[in-house]
Amino acid sequence: MADRLPPRLQTSYRWFETDVLDLASSEGTFVRAYTESFELSFEGQSPQWGYPGFVEASPSDIDEKVTFVPSESSHNDVVSTLFFRPLRRVDDGPNVRIVLCRSEIFSIAPSARGGGSQEWRNVHAQWGFPVTIDLTKSGDVLPPADQAGPAPAPYRSVFGSWKVTDFERLGVRPENSADIVACDALPDNPDIPRIDMYSGPDPVPTLPSYPGWPANGV
Repeated sequence: MADRLPPRLQTSYRWFETDVLDLASSEGTFVRAYTESFELSFEGQSPQWGYPGFVEASPSDIDEKVTFVPSESSHNDVVSTLFFRPLRRVDDGPNVRIVLCRSEIFSIAPSARGGGSQEWRNVHAQWGFPVTIDLTKSGDVLPPADQAGPAPAPYRSVFGSWKVTDFERLGVRPENSADIVACDALPDNPDIPRIDMYSGPDPVPTLPSYPGWPANGV
């Protein structure tokens, strides 16, 4: 099922338009689908949570990549909206590197036991850590273009024959320092509340995915 989520996770994905990446293009489809799939696979601690075709589009060490550290939703309830804004790109023939800036609305609570109440910790993170995706436009099957709509995920593979050679979910190493500074310098995400962190009886609800995926598949 395209809308299935790992246990204890509610999430959505919102993308910002920039001149670095046309979200309606084949390239935009691939980058969106792979990034969202990686996030789902990390939260579920298995690449099987990715969208159809994710494993085939991934490097051979994808299992190790998505389980390198435990996810919050592997032992807590999580409600989140993740935001991605394309920052820069490097083109080298069929090989492309795209760097994204990532921010999020993130609510976390220990799983309720016996119907008890939960205390949610709500965290609002502005642009901070870069995401890096290295892809190669291999083969002759393009990812479909113009993928948008009310569905939270695609119903079939949208990766075409392209492959990812490397993916870095959160760039925190010294070589990421320039991108960290560039992401940090972006204007505030208008969808994120001004209060950085607070606790309460309810999580911050997920926002609708944008641009989303076609309602009736590809």
